Amino acid sequence: MTFKTLGWLLVLFFAWLAGFVGTALALVAGAAWAIGLLAVVWGLFLLSVALRRVPLRDIAWALGVGYGFGVVRWLDVPVAPGLASWLLLGADLLCLLFFALIAPALLALIAGRWAPLPESELPVERPASPDQLRRWAPRD
Repeated sequence: MTFKTLGWLLVLFFAWLAGFVGTALALVAGAAWAIGLLAVVWGLFLLSVALRRVPLRDIAWALGVGYGFGVVRWLDVPVAPGLASWLLLGADLLCLLFFALIAPALLALIAGRWAPLPESELPVERPASPDQLRRWAPRD
């Protein structure tokens, strides 16, 4: 593993940690703060996908996953062992699945419709004008 890879993993870990701690603080402060933080995280993800900034997209994704872990931590309540604990574990996995895979996919689909078309890297020949089309003979 190179130093650059290790540094990038640390950046993603700290982004996840910031999302997790930020969610915990926002949920303690109130639901409006939590929804506002979620809007900021998802807005950053939409912006990075629309502008095609891959590193920023990855950081926003890690923030979103950290937000999901914060929601799981906040929603977990002590339950008696048995079926209730398995149901709670299933709900936690669904929450993480939503914040790690489903929400980013839907946001990327939305941002893909907003994003401008990518410019072609290859030279493109301009279409012939009507005057050029009249001058050309069938043997051209």
